[in-house]
Amino acid sequence: MSGPRESLEDLRREIDRIDDAMHDLVMRRAEVAQRVRVVKGDGPAFRPAREAQLLRRLMQRHRGAMPGVAVARMWRELMAAMLGMQGNLTVAVAAGAEHPGVRDLARDHFGSHSAMNELATPAQVVRAVADGDALAGVLPLPRDGEAEPWWPGLAAIGRDNGQPRIVARLPFVAAGNARAEKPGALVLARVEPEPTGSDRSLLVIETKGDMSRARLVDVLTRAELPPSFIIGAAAPGDQESRLVLIEIEQFVAADDARLGGLGAEARPITRVTAIGAYAEPLTLA
Repeated sequence: MSGPRESLEDLRREIDRIDDAMHDLVMRRAEVAQRVRVVKGDGPAFRPAREAQLLRRLMQRHRGAMPGVAVARMWRELMAAMLGMQGNLTVAVAAGAEHPGVRDLARDHFGSHSAMNELATPAQVVRAVADGDALAGVLPLPRDGEAEPWWPGLAAIGRDNGQPRIVARLPFVAAGNARAEKPGALVLARVEPEPTGSDRSLLVIETKGDMSRARLVDVLTRAELPPSFIIGAAAPGDQESRLVLIEIEQFVAADDARLGGLGAEARPITRVTAIGAYAEPLTLA
């Protein structure tokens, strides 16, 4: 009777040693994160592309019975805590009743300790990030036929390096606590998107007069910018113009030479604005 009990105690002591070692490493990681902040100086603390690459690497090496989704959520909480150590982690969230699941996605991604500023409309979220009142904003995925889409306002904001851009898509790994049937959101921040090796980009194209979707797809495909979806909306304050939100199946920088060539290729196109890019979400078995 004493053997199994001793064996169980041995296993429990081993778990305690592992827990202590894990805790030591977490504290050491926090110390290194603080040193990184000193080395970077005024560089951006929020690096969504770096976070995506880290999670991809961990999921590629993950083995054993522990679910990969659980591991990813542990690291998301850890990364959010480290980000919060480097400055004020306030997240603006479109939390209206018509956007179910967006707040849950924001909480899962930015951690249990981050300050959530719940706002009534997506336009308020865009403004909070643009004004520097929030480090990041979480917005519902755009839908065709919306009465007041938020993305035209994003394209209209100044085009300097400090403008808000789309930098991530949620959920990156799994829906977590989100209560919507098919939750999805985009993350906005005043940082420059970076390529991760598997990305999608968002463009807003302004046209004068009508331009069929088939024609637009053809123009983009010939420019080696194949679209995965297209959503249209009226241009604010200009009845003759139309805006089109386009997702491109690759990373496209704001200064990509192909964007400038689209207007020359198709006369109705008057302006092309890259409003961000994000890492392709992970799909785990």
